Amino acid sequence: MRVGVLRPGVWVVSDPGAVLDPAGNEARGYKGCADPKTDPFDCFAKSDLHIEVDYQPADRYWTFQWIETGIFLALSGLLAGFCAWWLRRRTA
Repeated sequence: MRVGVLRPGVWVVSDPGAVLDPAGNEARGYKGCADPKTDPFDCFAKSDLHIEVDYQPADRYWTFQWIETGIFLALSGLLAGFCAWWLRRRTA
């Protein structure tokens, strides 16, 4: 059984974090998972270790794009207004 961080219909918004034990503590070299000869996917499937990943549903992608576009347009408008005000003040 292969274990992965991708799921259908979701958008991963974070890099996989540290390997955690059931108590939420970072596990290093725990149960042989740090051994380079061991397949990490098999190790996760057979142990109680996990990785926390943040997901957003894929249908929110365009919502985030429009919000970001609005923020950048507002900031560029403010900057353009400030530049116009500054130039008129300097030439007067």
